[in-house]
Amino acid sequence: MKVWLWVLGIIAAMWSGIWFMGAAATERVMGDWLEARAAEGWLVNYESLETGGYPNRFQTRMVDLQLADPETGWAWTAPEFRLIQASYQPQRIEAIWPNSQSLASPFERLDIASGEMAAVLHVRPGTDLELAESEVVMSQVGVTSTEGWQMALTDGVFRATREEEGDATYAVLFEANALTPPEPWQAVLNPAGVLPDAVDLMRFEAVMGFDRPWDLSALERARPGITSIDLADLSANWGELSLRLAGQMEVDADGYPTGEVSVRAQNWREMVVMAVNAGVIPEEAQGGIEGVLGLVAGLSGRDSDIDAPLQFRDQRVFFGPFPIGEAPRLILR
Repeated sequence: MKVWLWVLGIIAAMWSGIWFMGAAATERVMGDWLEARAAEGWLVNYESLETGGYPNRFQTRMVDLQLADPETGWAWTAPEFRLIQASYQPQRIEAIWPNSQSLASPFERLDIASGEMAAVLHVRPGTDLELAESEVVMSQVGVTSTEGWQMALTDGVFRATREEEGDATYAVLFEANALTPPEPWQAVLNPAGVLPDAVDLMRFEAVMGFDRPWDLSALERARPGITSIDLADLSANWGELSLRLAGQMEVDADGYPTGEVSVRAQNWREMVVMAVNAGVIPEEAQGGIEGVLGLVAGLSGRDSDIDAPLQFRDQRVFFGPFPIGEAPRLILR
C-alpha cells in the first residue's frame, strides 16, 4: 500500500511540475504577444494577466483589457477575456468574451451586450496558431452605437473548417436567427411597417479560397485575401421577401470577382424599393432597373419572382443579359 502511495505521490508531483511549467509558458506567450503589439505602436493596457486552472487545463484570464491598432483605427475594450486550453490538448483553444464589451472605429463606438459569446478554435502546432477549425456561437446579442442606433440578434453561429493540408481553403458557414436591424434602417427599408421587426433567417455557406492561411498574422498585420468563392447558399428571409444566391466566382488580386451566381428573389419589386430607400439605388435609376428586372422576371415565368444568373466580369455586374453596375470589391479590411 505504501508503495502505491509513493508511486501516486511521485506521479502527482511530476504532473504538478509539468502543469506549472505549462501554465508559466502559456502566460509568458500571451504576455510576449501583447508586448510585441505595444512595440509596434498599439495601445495595450490591462490590469492583470494570469493563468490558472490546475490540474487539467490552462485558463488565462485578462482583466480590464484595452487593445487599439493605430493603423486601422480599431479599438477593443473588455472587462475581461478568457482563453482556455486543456493541458492534454493544447491545440484546442476556447475563447470566452464577457457579457459586455466595446468595439470602436474612427467613426463610432459599438457597445456590445450578449448572453453568450464564445469560440472553440483548433489550431495546428506552431507559434503562428494556424487555424484548422473554429466555431463561434452567440446568443441574445445587442449592439448600441454612439451614432444613435441599436440592433439585436437572438442567436447565431459561425463555423470555418480548413479543407486540405497545405491549402488555404475553408468551408465557411454563418447563420443568424431573428436579426433586428437598427431602427434607422427599419425606417428606411420598411417605412410602412409591413415587414416584421426581425429578419427571420440569414445564411451563408461556401467554400472559400484565400491567398494564405488564417493565423495570428491576420490579427497582427492584414487579413488574407479572397481568391475564390464556391457559394452553396447565401439567403435571407424577411417576412414575404426571400432572396437566395448560389454559384462560383474567382477573385483577382484587386478583389474583383469573375463568375456567375444564380439569383432567386421572391417579391423583387419590394426589394428594389428598399434599395432605393436605402440609397443603394439612385431614385432616378429606379424605373430603368425595374424595367430590366421586369424583363428578367418575365423570362422566369412569374412576374413577382426572379430566377436568373448574376454575372461578374470586367469589373462589372450583369443580370441576365443586362449590365446593372460596377462589381463590388471583395476585400477584408
